[in-house]
Parts: sequence; structure tokens; C-alpha cells
Amino acid sequence: MNTARLLYIGCKVMNFQQNEVLEMTPRKFFLLYNEHLELNGLKEPEVTIDKVF
Repeated sequence: MNTARLLYIGCKVMNFQQNEVLEMTPRKFFLLYNEHLELNGLKEPEVTIDKVF
């Protein structure tokens, strides 16, 4: 993982402070980032079997 890229996305795109981004686990960071992308229309929402039925 590129730390500089994670810091840029976390601080500039998602408006977290640097220490908040550095304290996040990679799983938490990418969960938040994926939600950010979906909410802003930059990524198609994931279709699961629960959403189909």
C-alpha cells in the first residue's frame, strides 16, 4: 500500500485528519472509501443476492 496515496485520499477526498487516517486499519479505510465512491456516484453499487430478491 502506498501510504502517501492513502493519506491523500483520506485527507483531501474524505476530509479526515492525518492522524485519523494513520490510525485506521486498511479494512476500515477501504470500507469508508468504497461507501464514499458509491454515495457520490463514482462507483456502481454492489449487487448482492439479498438486493435481488
